[in-house]
Amino acid sequence: MSHWVYVFSGCPDTGTYQQLANEGELGTVAVRERSGGLGIVDGFVRENVDELMMVARFRWVASGEPSTVMPALMEASGLPPTPDRTCCP
Repeated sequence: MSHWVYVFSGCPDTGTYQQLANEGELGTVAVRERSGGLGIVDGFVRENVDELMMVARFRWVASGEPSTVMPALMEASGLPPTPDRTCCP
């Protein structure tokens, strides 16, 4: 069984880190709740995908409450805004 590698970079608090996953490729945006962050999340936008190597690279966009991070992610990704979505996709 193959695994995808997700590379997240640019977050001021965590720097660059990798995550392995069994499921298929992530979407255009990714939201990660901070451990002990009391509802604070980091938002990332996918920069590129190498399907042969099964690597998806994401860059950090914003941190904060989901209600402020999601609009920033939608704008950075070029996706239409979704005012009814306040948390993780």
